[in-house]
Amino acid sequence: MNEILKSIKRTPYQSLASFMILFFTLFLSLFFFSLTSFSYGFLSYVETKPEVTVYFDTKTKEADILKIRDTMTKSGKVSDINYTSQEDALKIYRELNKDNPLLLEMVSADILPSSLGIYAKKPVYLSEIAEYLKKQPGVDEVEFQKNIVDKLITVTSIMRHITMFIFLFLILISFIVLMTTTAFKIALKKDEIELLQLLGASNGYIRQPFLLEGLTFGFVSATVAFVLFYGIFFYLQPFLNSYLNGISTLPFYNFGDLGLYVWPPSMSYILISFLATSLFGMAIGLFGNLIATSKYIKS
Repeated sequence: MNEILKSIKRTPYQSLASFMILFFTLFLSLFFFSLTSFSYGFLSYVETKPEVTVYFDTKTKEADILKIRDTMTKSGKVSDINYTSQEDALKIYRELNKDNPLLLEMVSADILPSSLGIYAKKPVYLSEIAEYLKKQPGVDEVEFQKNIVDKLITVTSIMRHITMFIFLFLILISFIVLMTTTAFKIALKKDEIELLQLLGASNGYIRQPFLLEGLTFGFVSATVAFVLFYGIFFYLQPFLNSYLNGISTLPFYNFGDLGLYVWPPSMSYILISFLATSLFGMAIGLFGNLIATSKYIKS
């Protein structure tokens, strides 16, 4: 630790530059990590909303409808199916028109169609499901908002690709800055390094202080970035609560069963965010300095 403090005192501006670039990289990485996690959860939530609704002829037997339902369930592409019988359809109709007695008198269950509301596990399955249902006997009409689903798939794909590009760009910038500042520090210690080499010190021994400095800078930068990010997040949480009213929970990818929720953020998710940010920061600091020292410290 003393060697790290001495190095910082000898090259304060370069050390500050390394710290700041790591801090901004990790802060933005944490922001995009949270944004990506939230977007994935939100998109998964939205993706479950479009449905294929199939209406059957009034003469279609319930057994035939249930057979189609069971076949769709076994396909592995369906997350949920809601069956609405003619009697259920009549109840819904009466509820919607309870203030209009004339309309209630004109309709009976036998003229209303039974239907299935089918929700797919992935929106790309909806087209397949719709095409399959159109070919089934007893089907009168299939409703499927193909244009909306196609746009949803496109937007989801674009968001994920943009986020990945920004993430990789931040890593590249971090490595370049760390390698540059470390190379400058090595140049300042050129005489000292040459003396150590003459005394028989190994390259690993000479590189060690630089590597430890990278690890330390990575951890400290990650901690500061984490504290600042969640300080801002909890300050804005009342606004986010009102804006996201109606959305109860959003799981962290597919780990909701493990209690990992990105919204509202569970303690386990916050802990994982800290560990991921710290390990990522230490990895950048370590490998950035490792590459620099491997290039500039040679026998």
